[in-house]
Amino acid sequence: MAITKIHPIKHTLGKSITYIGNGNKTENGKYISTFGCAYETAELEFEWTAQSAKGGGENQAYHLIQSFKPNEVTPEQCHEIGKKFADEVLGGKYEYVLCTHTDKDHYHNHIIFNAVSFKDHKRYRSDKKSYYRIREISDKICAEYGLNVVEPSGRKRSYEQKKTYVSNKYKIKKAIDECILFAVDYEDFLRWMRDKKYIVREDEFLWFRDADNKRFTKTDTIGRGYEKDNIELRIKGTYKPKTVDLLIDIEHNVKCQQSKGYEQWAQIHNLKLIAKTLIVIHERGIADYDDLAKRVSDKSKKLKETADKIKSDKKRINKLDALIKKLNMYRNLKPIYEEYTKKNPLLKNSFYSNHKQEIDLFCRLTNELKPHLTEDNKLPSLKQIEAEKQRLLADITKLSALHKDIKEEYDEIAVLKKNVDMFLNIKPEQETPKKKPSLLKKLAKYQEQTNEENKPQHHKENNDHEL
Repeated sequence: MAITKIHPIKHTLGKSITYIGNGNKTENGKYISTFGCAYETAELEFEWTAQSAKGGGENQAYHLIQSFKPNEVTPEQCHEIGKKFADEVLGGKYEYVLCTHTDKDHYHNHIIFNAVSFKDHKRYRSDKKSYYRIREISDKICAEYGLNVVEPSGRKRSYEQKKTYVSNKYKIKKAIDECILFAVDYEDFLRWMRDKKYIVREDEFLWFRDADNKRFTKTDTIGRGYEKDNIELRIKGTYKPKTVDLLIDIEHNVKCQQSKGYEQWAQIHNLKLIAKTLIVIHERGIADYDDLAKRVSDKSKKLKETADKIKSDKKRINKLDALIKKLNMYRNLKPIYEEYTKKNPLLKNSFYSNHKQEIDLFCRLTNELKPHLTEDNKLPSLKQIEAEKQRLLADITKLSALHKDIKEEYDEIAVLKKNVDMFLNIKPEQETPKKKPSLLKKLAKYQEQTNEENKPQHHKENNDHEL
């Protein structure tokens, strides 16, 4: 079980880094890792990044502690967990120094990370929400390693409170549904929403928030029927949802087992849904079951390909951001290093003592930038790197939109296949039979059986009435 704590560092960044990197605590530096900086020059690199900060703030950095019970993990495991923990919490945006302390029987990680991101120069926001996210990530990683997780504290909402809790998204959804009923056109719909005290924001998407919330909610996140274009279609009465609901699994449904009446309703409900499924299958021009299965498989592959490409582009952007940071620091430190090389040999030692971190950092950056030198032995152009980054960001935007469309198509067609599989009693682990029974014939037979089951019951009721 890992316990987590976090507190800001306002004035003692250098001392804090020195403390957590103590050789007696980290087995002579064996358990020290960094991201976006070097341990020896971390304080200076944090300061350089902070100079470009957007918005004011007193905090230089944050000190995050992750502590384990005695004999729960080995030093190697503790450090490995700490690395995964820091990477997921900080998302590759903040420089950090990670040190694992093994001088006590309870091994623990110290993570000092910059208060300012070197990617977008925004300050880290530390509040209850971010802390609970830290806790959740720590618990998730501990669970992956087979460790116990922290029990929920009594301060969290009780079960009864959770049952009565209504989310802000649900309130907006309900308000939109009501306003669509009364609206004459789209502008009238917005007037109705404003009358309900909602603040409206429009760009390519539609956003709402009430006076109790600081953040807007994008209607796309509520559901497809709440996208900007589809709201207009709903007002006009021309919106047709594309999705088909999933059949009820009567065999394993608890309500069906508890109530015969519900089971009978579920059978009729499934008949309607499978009929609707057939109509959609024919509308899509799907020839047979093999064609349906192939389309699901193809969409699944495309979905994975686009997700992998987005992931790859984001990794490349992270590398470019790190390279941009190194180039900027190299150019800022170069005058100091050149001044150092021009110094009289008698004054060199004194100058080095006063600018040790800057000179050491410049030398390290020189070595790290060597693989990036162009054919004519020059540093890469910042303009070209920024242009490549912007191209990748544009590609991610397009791929994200494409991924969303493919996901919608996949979800729809996957439901069609699940409905057919459930109706034909084809289990996922079973091999697909070479000759499939006719869905239409089985549907007709199922309808006939249902009618026959209902007839005797109706006849008996009439006889009872006559008696």
